[in-house]
Amino acid sequence: MSKKAHNYYETTFIVDSIFEDERVDSIVNKYTNFFKKNGAEVLKTEKWGRRKLAYQIKRKPTGSYVSIEFTGDPAVIAKLERAYHLDDDILRFLTVSFDKKTLEDRNVYLIKKEQILKERAEAAAAAQQQSAEADKAADAKPTE
Repeated sequence: MSKKAHNYYETTFIVDSIFEDERVDSIVNKYTNFFKKNGAEVLKTEKWGRRKLAYQIKRKPTGSYVSIEFTGDPAVIAKLERAYHLDDDILRFLTVSFDKKTLEDRNVYLIKKEQILKERAEAAAAAQQQSAEADKAADAKPTE
C-alpha cells in the first residue's frame, strides 16, 4: 500500500490575552500534541505575542496570536476545528491550506526577505564600524 501524500496547512488562533505566557505555552503544547496524536507533523510554531484586536471578540480588546504550520491528512482539519470550537481559551481561529504553487511562492518570498534582512544588518554593522572609526580619528586629532 502506498502512503498517502499529506497536505500543507497553517493554522492561526487567538488566545485570550489575560493568560500568562506559561498558560499560552501549555495551549500551544496541547495542540502540538493533538497534531502528533492525529498523524500530522508540526513544521513550525510561532508565537506572535499580544496584539490589539481590530474589534472586540467576546468583549476582549487584545489577544495572543499563535501560528502553527503542519502537514497532515485533510481529515485532521475537521477534528482540529471541532477542538477549537470546544476550547473556551480560543477566541478565533483560521486554518488555510497551501497548494504547490502558493507554497513555492511563499518559500521564495521568505528566502528573499531573509536575505534582505541579512544585508540590512551587515550594512548597519558596517555603518556603525565606520562611525566608531571616525570617532576614534576625531579623538586622536589634537585640538588647537
